[in-house]
Amino acid sequence: MFLYTDKRNGIVLEITAYRVPGQKNPKQKKVCIGKMDSEGVFQPNRYFIERTKKEELESEMKNLQSKLAGSTKETKKKAKEVETLNAVVSSVSGKKKAGLTYALEHIAVQEGFTPALFSLFGEKVANQILSLAYYVLAMKNDALDDFNYFDVSHRHPYGEDISSSDSSLLLASITAEQVNGFFKAIRKTVPTRTKEDYFCAFDGTSFSSYSKGLSEVEVSRGKQDPDLPHFAMAAVYSSYEGRCVYYRLYRGNIPDIKTIDNFVDVSKAMGFHFRRIVLDRGYCSWNNLYRLTYECNYKVIMCLKSNMRVFKEALQTVHGTFEEDCTYYLNDHNVYGKSISQEITLTSRDKKEHKDKYHVHVYYNKKKAADQEPRVYGELEDSLTQLTRMVENKELSVSDAAKKLFTCKRKTLITVRKTNNRSCIFEMDKDAVNETRSKLGYFMLMSTEPLTPAQALDIYRAKDGVERVFNNTKNDIGFDRPAVKTDATLEGKVFVVMLAGMLSTLIRNAMRAHRKELTRKMTYKKVLKELECMYTFMAKGKIKWCEISEKQSLLLKCLGIPLPVEQNKIQATLKKKRGPKPKI
Repeated sequence: MFLYTDKRNGIVLEITAYRVPGQKNPKQKKVCIGKMDSEGVFQPNRYFIERTKKEELESEMKNLQSKLAGSTKETKKKAKEVETLNAVVSSVSGKKKAGLTYALEHIAVQEGFTPALFSLFGEKVANQILSLAYYVLAMKNDALDDFNYFDVSHRHPYGEDISSSDSSLLLASITAEQVNGFFKAIRKTVPTRTKEDYFCAFDGTSFSSYSKGLSEVEVSRGKQDPDLPHFAMAAVYSSYEGRCVYYRLYRGNIPDIKTIDNFVDVSKAMGFHFRRIVLDRGYCSWNNLYRLTYECNYKVIMCLKSNMRVFKEALQTVHGTFEEDCTYYLNDHNVYGKSISQEITLTSRDKKEHKDKYHVHVYYNKKKAADQEPRVYGELEDSLTQLTRMVENKELSVSDAAKKLFTCKRKTLITVRKTNNRSCIFEMDKDAVNETRSKLGYFMLMSTEPLTPAQALDIYRAKDGVERVFNNTKNDIGFDRPAVKTDATLEGKVFVVMLAGMLSTLIRNAMRAHRKELTRKMTYKKVLKELECMYTFMAKGKIKWCEISEKQSLLLKCLGIPLPVEQNKIQATLKKKRGPKPKI
């Protein structure tokens, strides 16, 4: 055993080396016992102080026992002293944060996470996975090496420290088949769906990585850290469960439009029975529409791309309608809306044609159009100035400029007129600019079922649940870059993080449903902090809860979690004292 002081934050660790039979390399157990202050003086923490007191009492008890064994006088008196010391030793224990993990444990059981993990991994590994998920949620994805601090300060399902080597082995043992089995298992705990308007939303996101040894990592056009390689994740959000019901990883340079084929196959294998599926603009294609409509029997709502022929034809049909007739204005959405029916022929992979009537919902936002027009002209003017300067400084050759071998904003709106071998003129393409101006403020949705513009827009905007899943994972959990080196560890780390993200999503859903009781001031971070401030302590081998405030009781009630058993017994009602009767 030896002591180690971290120079960054002054934390003092007690490191004990031990060997496991059958393994070659020794392991280490780290325990935080305090920190060094600015003057270099050791400040012990509560765990070290309580352990020291306990050791002193145990040594004193041993001394009394040794004296008792050698003497024959005053035996009863010494025995009473030993019993008293035994009672004191058994009752010495400090407080631990237990409210947040208590709430998360109840949510995990209610949603079927805990039974599914127990059936797939066994009790020990399932408790380790749950403890790691609670850790990354509470500590915002701190390094797993620091789990020992969480073990000292919090109560968790596993109840023991999980070392860095153990957590790495655990993450590497989680396979994609087990992840799919987990989602299948939790689906069995959900009641059978009715024919109500529940839907699923499919979307993807990318994560940057410093590691170059991962097979899924590839250079792409990711918005986050574009200079780093990325891997991507596709997820399915269910409006019935209010959380993620499936996800998978794939390479970061694969276009979004190609990932629907895999989802269709998975949907058939896992037995998804959603009535509708909502897609973003990045997944809009006739092949995707055909497979989802005719192979999965889904009702599809997807956002159309502005360069599609259907978009242009619908725009010509309604152009000028909204300026002349204000009856198309949707008050709840602050946009104009109109539906148009069009007959579209879809072709399958085996060249079979299917004609059907589809509904295009056209929307127009005047304010958005007014804001977009000066932005378009400003970006176009900046690009013209930049390209002209690059040619003058010989950073861009005239031949490359004539072939449009350059990158800039609004490139499609620029024409190049070559004057001689050494100069050229960059101009605005008037026809392209007029076409772009005509599309400003417009967006369109297409549905395979007859819906009003308001109904289609309500459903499409409700698909932000899948975006909230990614937002919770990146912001609430802090999983912006995975600190892993192997593909096996990546799969396990993402599974633990997504499990924590689903728990975070359910907490946010409960907060949204009880916004009146919680008020606007009660943010997600404040909810976690308030729950963490619920403590337990050990008294003679039994776990006791400290006092629970009214705000903490309200939070547990909004989350659908019962109060701890001890607190239910202590609940009391206050009655106002009646004053003296007024004299008449």
